[in-house]
Amino acid sequence: MDAIELYEQKLHQTINSILGINGVLEKNHYSNTQTDILQAWLIGFYINDYEKYLLKHLLPFDRKNLQITTYLVTEGMNNISVEMLSQYKSLFNKYSALLSFLPENKQPTIYSPIQPKLGLSISTLFAHLEIGHFLILSKIMSSIKTAFYEIIIIEQKWSVQDFQHFINHFYFEQNGPEFDLEEAIENMAQDLYQKVI
Repeated sequence: MDAIELYEQKLHQTINSILGINGVLEKNHYSNTQTDILQAWLIGFYINDYEKYLLKHLLPFDRKNLQITTYLVTEGMNNISVEMLSQYKSLFNKYSALLSFLPENKQPTIYSPIQPKLGLSISTLFAHLEIGHFLILSKIMSSIKTAFYEIIIIEQKWSVQDFQHFINHFYFEQNGPEFDLEEAIENMAQDLYQKVI
């Protein structure tokens, strides 16, 4: 196959995988919020896989995912945008452990090992956070800052709007731990488990 044929094949494979996500998630016992999280995560997985494939095979097409976005919108996914696909990809990369909540026979193969998590467990986050929380958290580079906000969101019962407001007003910089950061975060997580969870 030439480069264009390889690209077209991967493009349509990715589109079909994304359009088939509802079939993967049907008949699950999760809430609508949790289903939304898993749907976004799976889209992120397929977009990440798509981009890596293009890079690996030196296919200089669709570098900003404009083509795949156009196809998905044409297929009825009107809420999809280039920016949204990028956010979903960040969600997948930051919270790869969400894989464990998919049906075992429907789990995609992840080649990078899932790293241990600081602070709260992924099951606690999945039980308490909304998709909006996850998308904002996915933009935060610091693992300390991320773990701190994960705890505070649950402890303070922040809505997504609250969370964005407090980030915009540098809540972590004013209220986060100053010394022994990892130990402080683990202690905060344990305190939360005892009080709330």
